[in-house]
Amino acid sequence: AAFANQVRAWYRSVALTSYDHEIRPLLRAVVRSIGTGPWLAGLWWGDSQLGMLASWLGHAIAAQSWGGGLPLDYYVYSAFTENPGNQCFVHSAAACQACLASCAAKRLPAGSYWLPGNARMTADASNPCVVSEADCGARGFEQIVATYSMGSATELWKNVEDTLARTQGNTAATVFDLMGSA
Repeated sequence: AAFANQVRAWYRSVALTSYDHEIRPLLRAVVRSIGTGPWLAGLWWGDSQLGMLASWLGHAIAAQSWGGGLPLDYYVYSAFTENPGNQCFVHSAAACQACLASCAAKRLPAGSYWLPGNARMTADASNPCVVSEADCGARGFEQIVATYSMGSATELWKNVEDTLARTQGNTAATVFDLMGSA
């Protein structure tokens, strides 16, 4: 249910039908795409892979309300102010490790982020970046997009829900890796 709630939240925020009918013509004239990045991966301590999947699914469904579709620009970067480095986990192993190394090497200035102590993945209070390369999965968003881009949102959503139900919260592997073993 939690994943479905995130898909619905994205859908409701993007669907043209969520906005008053008086403003829809203006939105159609002005909005050309929607850009996002580490949705659900910040201070909510979410899973960046599930966040990416939820936004992609919600967007695919909501884009239909715009008539000709609405492109989603998904930005992947390691240095955001909430939970830096978490977004690296959407990459496959080598790219994830390089992203984490970049985050660790280019530390954010101390005043540019805030994380409570229990949010840190490391005891080093001077480095807010996720630094555990062992948490990088084999599969990244490029494999997920290649696998599902020609399928339906229903197929992807079902696979995500089935994977979450089958693993019952086991985090020994990434969601992308678990989806590949379904």
